[in-house]
Amino acid sequence: MTFPSDNIPGNTPDEPLPLSKTKKKKMAENLQKLGEDLSLLSVSQLKLLALEPDLFKALVQAKSITSNVAARRHRQYIGTLMRQMDPEPILAALEQLKAAPTGIYSPKPEIDPQTDKTSQAFLDRLLAWDDDTLETILAAAPDMDRQQLRQMIRNANKDISRQEKNSKFLNALKELVIQFNKL
Repeated sequence: MTFPSDNIPGNTPDEPLPLSKTKKKKMAENLQKLGEDLSLLSVSQLKLLALEPDLFKALVQAKSITSNVAARRHRQYIGTLMRQMDPEPILAALEQLKAAPTGIYSPKPEIDPQTDKTSQAFLDRLLAWDDDTLETILAAAPDMDRQQLRQMIRNANKDISRQEKNSKFLNALKELVIQFNKL
């Protein structure tokens, strides 16, 4: 019995067939889905993955896009960037994050200002827009303006995505967290 692939010039039994267009599309969709999963991570978790600067910047920018059409185009752009790199190291690092006791899919620990002495963990939760952490700070400091705090977090995240060294907003958030831990 002969197959159509037998008549292709230069095709030997040892040589694999080229990928079909359907398989290429499926691989591209899977990489775009991986990019969408990565965009759900916090900025501090993205830093742990050691991504290329262009991909890191695109993933951080994806957090601020609210328009559905623009978000779809940006997801496609992230998929394009993902196709230009090897996804295996990213998948391995993502699996380590999932397996960690404080992984991305683990439940958030209860926030207790008396026992939460690690300012960095508290700051990371703030930068990841954790509403419980935000409410805890606002409950402990009722004179703080909610809008001003959210704006400070937003600007700190922008400075992080631009990889600025001395961010006044990030420094202000760090001071706020240190003061909060002293309460």
